[in-house]
Amino acid sequence: MMKDSKIKPWGYWTKENCIQESLKYKTRNEFQKGSVSAYNSSCRNGWLDEICSHMVELKKPNGYWTKENCIQESLKYKTRNEFQKGYRGAYNSSRINGWLDEICGHMVEVRKPKCHWNIKENCKKESLKYKTRSEFQKGYNTAYKSSRINGWLDEICNHMDVVGNLKMRGIYVFEFEDNYAYVGLTGNFKRRYNEHINNIDGVVYKHIEETNLTPKFIQLSDYMDEELASKEETVWENKHISEGWNMLNKKKTGGLGGCNVKWGYDSCKKESLKYKTRKEFHKGSSGAYKSSRINGWLDEICSHMIEILKPKNYWTLKNCKKESLKYKTRSEFQKSSSSAYKSSRINGWLDEICGHMEGTYGHWTIKENCLQESLKYKTRTEFKKGSNTAYESSRRNGWLDEFFPKTKRG
Repeated sequence: MMKDSKIKPWGYWTKENCIQESLKYKTRNEFQKGSVSAYNSSCRNGWLDEICSHMVELKKPNGYWTKENCIQESLKYKTRNEFQKGYRGAYNSSRINGWLDEICGHMVEVRKPKCHWNIKENCKKESLKYKTRSEFQKGYNTAYKSSRINGWLDEICNHMDVVGNLKMRGIYVFEFEDNYAYVGLTGNFKRRYNEHINNIDGVVYKHIEETNLTPKFIQLSDYMDEELASKEETVWENKHISEGWNMLNKKKTGGLGGCNVKWGYDSCKKESLKYKTRKEFHKGSSGAYKSSRINGWLDEICSHMIEILKPKNYWTLKNCKKESLKYKTRSEFQKSSSSAYKSSRINGWLDEICGHMEGTYGHWTIKENCLQESLKYKTRTEFKKGSNTAYESSRRNGWLDEFFPKTKRG
């Protein structure tokens, strides 16, 4: 299959573009080979299962990876790395059950000679495979560690992208055509962009869903000291307010949020090992689960878990409708029953079966729904604070004077 050789601009592989690209392929393998950038973006952002739901699933039945079957599969590979890449399910089952050393006994151990990473040129060559220090450390920690100990790190990483950290932050803004904006600060612009675009609980994502608008992402500063960045964030928010922008920021700017120190990759992986299913993981440690989903690690971190799957073709219109009735919002539906949600979306049933839900797209475009919501409040200010989406829809459609006449409500 021909690969698309044309380089796309940064930020091109949004969820929608990845979905459109994936529809060209019948299997994940074809997708990965034919459009590696779209595939990798889907992996990183945790969209892969949803985006590939139309594809032919080449999965083995539950319980297939017995010791005997893992041995047979392992014989196809010369190294553990090839085995892991070639059939992760068999590799993970072997590792979890403690068979890995035994069934990989025939494989070649690809190890570097002693003192290999004490040579500066070897570390430099390895570092060129990575774009950031974080990637270098995760990709080959031994080379990274040797470079740091020997004082070569700054020199051999000078080709890498500069990103911030907890002590160095940069300012950014999302601007929408309807005059709404969100100002924030971050230690990694690319990561933070992806988090906002894909976090279904975030204000930027919700505004995209409500308005169907694509925001402009603007980097407002370079990375700077955290204290200065905190002050600059407030300056930029006030500047936008003075220019007439409506701010989506719920919390007052000037704080130093944005980086989840506790739930990094390693801590999420360690936490996930306490649970047998994704459902248990989500219930038992929602912070780790959410961080894994947002950062696109969920499939990898949950690879040891038991998959509780419905039989093929289970999610008919009738079953999807029955499942949807358990939830009050599309967000709850998507989080709690992603398979039913995906089937509904792919088959075009979503609007129909989510009609009973609050806050679904189009819900607040109906005057009667806005009127019923407004009756909970005595003033326009209370209405705006209590249900901003309903308020804005009422304002845009000219219903506010009718809902809140000049005489005060009782």
